Amino acid sequence: MMRVTAEGSRKKSVRRGATGLTAALAVVGLLAGCGGKVVKKSDLESQIKEKVAAAATGSKVGDVKCDDDLKAKVKATTSCTVSIDGKTQKITAVVNKVDGDKVSYSIKQG
Repeated sequence: MMRVTAEGSRKKSVRRGATGLTAALAVVGLLAGCGGKVVKKSDLESQIKEKVAAAATGSKVGDVKCDDDLKAKVKATTSCTVSIDGKTQKITAVVNKVDGDKVSYSIKQG
């Protein structure tokens, strides 16, 4: 088990590899302006990959695929998959806060 500091200087635990991603990592995305306020799927995927790679030091993080854009509404969710060390894991992105053009969301296994 390793300790990871995510945004807000709170420590989160992350288990790597086959056992899965168990921590909720804080992420901040910027809103797209067209057709309603959302974090675009492509931006969401790259942001999640960056955070998981930083948390899973020593593991190989592959592609991240999300089902949809993430709506800029508190408690909105979208499902994603991430490949860690060749094993696909399901994760969920959940919006915690919307502040102007910034969306704070967390990612967790499941």
